[in-house]
Amino acid sequence: MAMSTFVMYGCASSGETTDATAMEEEATYSETERMAGTTTEETTTDEEGQVLDVLVVEEKAVVPVGTIAVTALALENPVPIDDMFDDIDDTEQYTVMELARKSPNLSTFVKLIEQAGLENDLERLDKMTFFAPTNEAFAKLPKDKLSKLLLTDNRAILSAMVQAHILPSEVASGQLQSNTRIRMTDQSYLPVNTDNNGTITSVGNAELIKTDVEASNGRIHVLDSVIMPSAVVDL
Repeated sequence: MAMSTFVMYGCASSGETTDATAMEEEATYSETERMAGTTTEETTTDEEGQVLDVLVVEEKAVVPVGTIAVTALALENPVPIDDMFDDIDDTEQYTVMELARKSPNLSTFVKLIEQAGLENDLERLDKMTFFAPTNEAFAKLPKDKLSKLLLTDNRAILSAMVQAHILPSEVASGQLQSNTRIRMTDQSYLPVNTDNNGTITSVGNAELIKTDVEASNGRIHVLDSVIMPSAVVDL
């Protein structure tokens, strides 16, 4: 099976209306865009002169992996959210992936990264940001949909879901404003919402419940829900 994709991060500073934001939120995520293969980075500029950092992931052949069962996933958070990573003296001595592995609340997200075959691709990134759903975030998904997502034949869709939670650059919560958009495709964006104080509250309608866990090559923001590309919604 061969897969190809590109993942993009961008910010929009123009004053779009609420209706425009809603239309962008409903935009679909192409099933043909997947994260796999060797990576290159390039910079482009949109019509308004805004710089978008684009990660291009070239096509590669992928060896299928076996199906895992829902029962193999942890769907509870063993640690209170406020205590996540508190047992680590210096989080910046670890990479983003190593930090995610150290949190029992993120064990399902880590397992799905591995199941999607994205570990090698992540190792090629100099910087990254995880919007990491907790185990209990995955527990909110219907069990039949989660089961389908884990099937070998649906690995490309699983990859699309996982990559929707990863930026190929380091982005602090303070950089995310209400007029920021995270670009998925030319037609699809994840909206970012903030409160009256400018504090980020959600990405793609998933609430941020812990932010800015710093690693040696990026950071982790923890989500209470799973970002769902249309390919997953349609399963």
